[in-house]
Amino acid sequence: MFRINHNDAIELEHQVRRLYGCDRGGVSGMADADYFEGHPIQAAVLVVSYIHANHRESGPYQFDEFLNKYETIFEYPDENNAADEVRNYIDELSSIVEQYI
Repeated sequence: MFRINHNDAIELEHQVRRLYGCDRGGVSGMADADYFEGHPIQAAVLVVSYIHANHRESGPYQFDEFLNKYETIFEYPDENNAADEVRNYIDELSSIVEQYI
């Protein structure tokens, strides 16, 4: 299983917490860096779910490419240089959050 470093996971936690307006462990315990270390794609799933649930998507497939890209990278880390893509993922996810807060 691919794991990101804890500092990167903390950045993901902060983005999810910003969007949901919650404390650490919010969203039923999923807004947590410890969880994101081993499941980094779940930060994006939480973000996209929030946007969808609040009817703020510009189209039904707005985030498909983003989710599919990083799900593949994290699921097959050796074939996709996952360690090199973590920063891009965090930056892209941060940009998405910024649009919806």
